[in-house]
Amino acid sequence: MKLLRFFRYKYLLNSRKRHYASLALSIALAHASFGHARYRSVGNGISDIELSLEQDQKFKLQLNKLDERKQYIVKGKWTMDHDNYVLQFKRSKFDIPSLFSSNTGFQKPTFIQGKRTVKIPTNRNGVVIDGIYCPRLSA
Repeated sequence: MKLLRFFRYKYLLNSRKRHYASLALSIALAHASFGHARYRSVGNGISDIELSLEQDQKFKLQLNKLDERKQYIVKGKWTMDHDNYVLQFKRSKFDIPSLFSSNTGFQKPTFIQGKRTVKIPTNRNGVVIDGIYCPRLSA
């Protein structure tokens, strides 16, 4: 009986150490991760837009056009470059430069670098996509 208690005690100690180690690793990774952001359009009658930059360096742009009753999902990879998010889109049905260019008068527009590459400054509180302002929800 005493031998069983000894092994159970050792098992509990080892599992607790592993639990604390994984918890410490999770906290360290959470603090070390940067760039995770999410932009979402405010309610309007035209479309619902959400741009989410995930921690695994991938992003997803969801366009739900209410007048056409269609939902489009565009994916790609993002990187950081001098306080800018650089979005590199995969093949898309949309014309990416026209999707991000706007004449709404907001400060510091997104920088279009090609047919499939867009730069967004990280210090902006929002971004204009398809003529609709999408404020930043998280950073």
